[in-house]
Amino acid sequence: MLRLTDTRLARRSVRRGSLSAPALSSSFSLARRSGLVALAVGTLALMSAPAASAGTYPMYQCSPGTEAVSAGWSVFGYNTNASPVLWNTCSAGGAIGDYVSSDEQAGAVTENGHSGSQVGLALDAPGSAPDVSIQSISAEVIGSSVTGDDAFMGFTSAGEALPGEVELPYGGSNYTASERWSLPQGARDFEVHVNCTTDMSSPTCAFADSISVPALTDITLTLSDNTPPAVTSVSGLLASAAAANATVSGSQAISFTASDADSGVRSATLTLSPQNGGAPSVHTFSFASECTYDAWNACPVTQTVSGFPVSTTALTNGAYAVELSITDAAGNVTNDALGSVTADNPSTSAGLLGAAPGPGAGDISAVGLGAPNGTDASEAAQLQLGASRITRAFAHRGLRLAGRLLGPQEHPIGNASSDVLEEIAGTATLRLIGHATTRADGTFVASVPAGPSRLIEVAYRAFSADAVYAAVAKVEESVNAGVRLSVSPHRTGTEGTITLSGKVEGPIPRQGVVVDLLVHYRGRWEPFRSPRTNSHGGFRVVYQFEGGIGRFPFRALAFGGQSGFPFSNGESEVVNVTTN
Repeated sequence: MLRLTDTRLARRSVRRGSLSAPALSSSFSLARRSGLVALAVGTLALMSAPAASAGTYPMYQCSPGTEAVSAGWSVFGYNTNASPVLWNTCSAGGAIGDYVSSDEQAGAVTENGHSGSQVGLALDAPGSAPDVSIQSISAEVIGSSVTGDDAFMGFTSAGEALPGEVELPYGGSNYTASERWSLPQGARDFEVHVNCTTDMSSPTCAFADSISVPALTDITLTLSDNTPPAVTSVSGLLASAAAANATVSGSQAISFTASDADSGVRSATLTLSPQNGGAPSVHTFSFASECTYDAWNACPVTQTVSGFPVSTTALTNGAYAVELSITDAAGNVTNDALGSVTADNPSTSAGLLGAAPGPGAGDISAVGLGAPNGTDASEAAQLQLGASRITRAFAHRGLRLAGRLLGPQEHPIGNASSDVLEEIAGTATLRLIGHATTRADGTFVASVPAGPSRLIEVAYRAFSADAVYAAVAKVEESVNAGVRLSVSPHRTGTEGTITLSGKVEGPIPRQGVVVDLLVHYRGRWEPFRSPRTNSHGGFRVVYQFEGGIGRFPFRALAFGGQSGFPFSNGESEVVNVTTN
């Protein structure tokens, strides 16, 4: 067995067919791992999307609270007969990795020649984000231990070797480390690879953990986007009046569409600035609740606002410059000067812009009608909630959302009632499910009944007869499917038969849902049956062993996104069966 001090050591780092020899680094630290990969950073659930700095934005991958794996990941193999497969267990608390096998032998990498072989995991920025580059990456890196010959793990980007190459250990625990790399300027790719040097003693490198050759988890990519967003269309009475420097009165609607092909549109701001000085009237359209920060496009690439009413009666008579600005997820800003208008109303009072239309809105100019809703009721109110995204396990219990209702200059609006609405995932219908009332300091707690994955809105009307909401705050709730599994018996012979039965909880569509049944065998979870439940969520499968001896863990997975099943991925507890 070769060691680092062996003068016969021939290390190779293969980059898409070319050879180089980067310096060896010992910056990794060894940590023991067992079963599925553990996650190492604090949970992101119950946190708002991060504030972006100009030109850069984060993308979270395979992290606590952010399980998604975006486009661009792939696996590769050079000078080998091995078959690499992209293996994604992020949703189950695992990692994204390279699963390898040669001649159906898991964890085996057989050379195709006598110059060493290479397998690896690659990331390439997709064409859907044409101007995005990767500034840096942090991740927990996992490399399987080797049961024979020598294997080295290395990292490259834009054709350059990155620090951190290391020899993988022989037998025992996987090799793990938390690493951070700064990539070459303008880089759009990253690779982590394993080189096998068999020294002609054997044609095959064998790995104990076939899905970590290599693997990554807790990934944060800092992406660079210096291309500003675009205003693709502006229309409505206010836009027309501003272009013509016209005089306006009453309610003036404006519509616009903003786009950004790279990081996506995060917010828009409409500003009316008095030309004779004074405080401007400002309304910000925040789309942050729709920004997931788990994809190359952190926010939606297009946002459209239709018929937003600007109440010019809330302005002091006079001339105003009208400007629309768009901000993307990376903090790049585009300002569009629309022109100017002159407000001329019989009577005016100081105030801000109008309110976005809510469900069931009628005439969008009908604002400020009826009794005031709360002390210091205002059309310029803002609703604040403690989170924009929530991830929860399935449970038959309600949810309490804490928030605050504020007026201009952040003055609290007390004793005000707001509507609580929900839109269940997979539907397009908002329905009223409750109300919330503010305290004197503007704080409130909204009680939300238990439910599936959904969009929850808290919406405030400034006056009782308003046809539109003055302020709306949104929370995206992701609920993991509830899955129960039982196995009988828990002990049997090497060719014994067991029955796996269980139930998927929650509303189940008439056609049922598909469940994956898995057994932990030879170091990894293997799916062996995919039954469909009945309309009540029940399933039952008979399984016979074929000579296996030992302890075998079983579990059941129900995947989200199935038709009529408004839940995210969920899994059962592990049930052990012993054969002897």
